[in-house]
Amino acid sequence: MYNKLLLKNGSKIAIIGGGPGGSFFAHFASRYAKEAGIDVSVKIYDKKSFRQRGPCGCNMCAGVISENLFNGLEEEEINIADFCVQRKIEGYCFKTQDESVVLHHPVPGHIPKIVTVFRGNGPLQSEHDGNVSFDDYLLNHVKEQGVEIISEVVKDFELPDRKGDPVKVICGAGNSKSEFEADLVVGAFGVNTGMMEKVGNMGFGYKPPRTVRTCQCEIMLSQEHIEKTFGNNVFVFALGKSELKFASITPKADYVTVNLVGRKDLTRNNLIDFLKHPAVKNLMPEKWEIPDNFCMCISKIPITYAKHPFADRVVVLGDASISRSYKSGIESAFNMAKMSAYTAFKNGVSASSFMNGYFKPAKKLVARDNFYGIMMLKINDYISSNRELANRQVRLVRSAEDTKTASQINEILWNMLTGNVPYKEIFIKAMSLRLISKTLPFSPLSWIRDESRNSSNVK
Repeated sequence: MYNKLLLKNGSKIAIIGGGPGGSFFAHFASRYAKEAGIDVSVKIYDKKSFRQRGPCGCNMCAGVISENLFNGLEEEEINIADFCVQRKIEGYCFKTQDESVVLHHPVPGHIPKIVTVFRGNGPLQSEHDGNVSFDDYLLNHVKEQGVEIISEVVKDFELPDRKGDPVKVICGAGNSKSEFEADLVVGAFGVNTGMMEKVGNMGFGYKPPRTVRTCQCEIMLSQEHIEKTFGNNVFVFALGKSELKFASITPKADYVTVNLVGRKDLTRNNLIDFLKHPAVKNLMPEKWEIPDNFCMCISKIPITYAKHPFADRVVVLGDASISRSYKSGIESAFNMAKMSAYTAFKNGVSASSFMNGYFKPAKKLVARDNFYGIMMLKINDYISSNRELANRQVRLVRSAEDTKTASQINEILWNMLTGNVPYKEIFIKAMSLRLISKTLPFSPLSWIRDESRNSSNVK
């Protein structure tokens, strides 16, 4: 039956993109094929080598592995190699222009499983030996499962004229090209490639997510200074800068990663302005000046989800499909890869299979929850842009007198920063009238109604 296009012995799966989304799908495809007792060919196509240092090998990410993802990887027996781990994170330091407080896991005594990594083989100026790339580690993991890694560019792919026939995939660079047929094409190419727009023009209904350009850089510091100043804490800033939605400094071994996300596209000038802020400069060594050259990138992140990221024998996942707003991109890739691979092997690779087994559940799991995330981010923007409110929030967390309020705010901020729980759960706890009366000088219900109307287009 046409609606039950199935993978079988000898089926060929072509994955476009060798980042985490592609590796995770390959991992789950290998697992589900084995469970089904069928032999399939799984190949990942990506010209980029993550063994390279600097932008050529980097996937433009702060490189924080969340606790949820860490646990999920362990369950799949993907244990992050020690050589990939740059630092084990124990807390988040929330810093305003005047105050700061270290947030801790809401469960007393719990040691969070959060680690920082380099997506590529470190910044250009790195002096370490060997290969520390997390993305390359994942590729080597699936390679051991029998997945083939092809160092070629996928130029395009073409849907068949007759429904149910294989998809034609075109590879090669320049004038050279090769073609082959695949029973399933997996788009794990992310939002920073031209493939997203190509797929959007193929006519099966795919509409890419809207994106915003972020700014990121790596600053080399001594291990002694990082240990003394940052320790095992990610620093998150509320500096009253209206153009920034999120600003953080993530410690690694002998580098710190600066990550800025704005309301609109950011530029290098936004980065320089942030690095010159007194609250930031005070964290740097004495007489430190911004280097003339440092590893930096301007990259896109999705702020909405894609429409119709599937067709017969085609499924798009990761950033170019559905991911959590402003948070946990690698974890989203893991979850969506598992969901789409399960659908492909258990339900089939037709458009209707992916609609019912992947896209609808994904929207329920992530996309709808993003609405609450947007509301929480708006509240956070309001507090962060007001110097007195931001300082008040920090003082409340530090309070030894009102420990209930301190615990509530710590839990909300921790979960917002780590992505440990759904946005909806955070939102419900944040809407405690008692808590709002202590932190915000306005009526929340009327404000929420107004913001809900303004945000209705993201539902």
